[in-house]
Amino acid sequence: MKRKTGFFFSAIFFLLKVASGQHEVVDFPLSGRASGELAIMSYASNEEQVRSVKALIKSIRDLGGKDRNSQIYVVLIDSEHIPGDSLKGRNVELLTLDIDRSFLNHPLAVKAFAAAKVEEIAAGRVKTIVWFDPGVIVLNSFEALDLAPDFEAAVRPVTLANNIALSPDVEPNDYWAPIYREVGLDYRRLPAFKTIVDEMEIQPYFNCEVYSLDPGKGLCREWARILGKLLGDRNYQQTACTTFLRRLFLHQAVLSGVISSKIKPERIKPLPITSGYPFTQHEKLSAQKRISRLNEAAVVIFDQTWVNNPDWMKAIPIQDPLKTWLADTYRNYLELTENPRILSDGAADSTNSLSRARRLFRR
Repeated sequence: MKRKTGFFFSAIFFLLKVASGQHEVVDFPLSGRASGELAIMSYASNEEQVRSVKALIKSIRDLGGKDRNSQIYVVLIDSEHIPGDSLKGRNVELLTLDIDRSFLNHPLAVKAFAAAKVEEIAAGRVKTIVWFDPGVIVLNSFEALDLAPDFEAAVRPVTLANNIALSPDVEPNDYWAPIYREVGLDYRRLPAFKTIVDEMEIQPYFNCEVYSLDPGKGLCREWARILGKLLGDRNYQQTACTTFLRRLFLHQAVLSGVISSKIKPERIKPLPITSGYPFTQHEKLSAQKRISRLNEAAVVIFDQTWVNNPDWMKAIPIQDPLKTWLADTYRNYLELTENPRILSDGAADSTNSLSRARRLFRR
């Protein structure tokens, strides 16, 4: 009762601050104990992702509402060279990952193995594990990702079909058929979903940048097992994974199959777009889905925006105190060194953008 009362008065204080026009985010004090129903996971494989995850953690602690003090697990993919020391803090645990090094050649596949590592630790401890990619920022309470008491997964469909998704009632092709066989799915019995931007009717195919699962179901470990099997199948890789997008999104396809085979549809919680808002697709969203202010979003997927677009704060209107908070957080992120080697794949040419952003955000 004492804890709830303290939070109530802190919330009232916050509202009074906003009403008075003072542009700041109230720093609610953290207790030394993480909340016991939900844990958060992410990963970092290079220094830019470390910076991104640092901003993510700050956003959770400052703006995450009732779950802001949750335990956070960050899986470091190359801890020998990228130790992630700047991420250390209360209720933050850094984990190392021991996987087949050849898997690192497959874009984003590492996410499955990182999630499986956290799931093994979290099973039996919490009801919900929430995944946030590097490049994701929390702007409001992310309670939509909380599975208690009636759900076992919270996901939304992919943003774009990208020639990967299958239309309903279409027999699985060479890419999807091995996944369906492995998890025991019958495509004729699957519910239909609709992609976020191009609004295509599809078979289950879920976004893997923001989601939550019940760790007790073992879904992430099954995801990693099947993905590892497919990554090691030379014939499948040579005949089915023939395009960059097929290789890039294989991890997403496999998790979608696992979720659809292991969880009944009524136990899958539809995640609202505001809890995984695709910032880079804002202008392409329908008017019904597009937010009018960034303040309306709970969780935003910025992806590589902070690296590539120093003018990103002009894309969607932002009101204070959030605008000031984002400017300060982005300014901290821009402490990133200009050494191109530490940028994520394909971002080495973004050094000029980062330099320009530093000039714009210099105090």
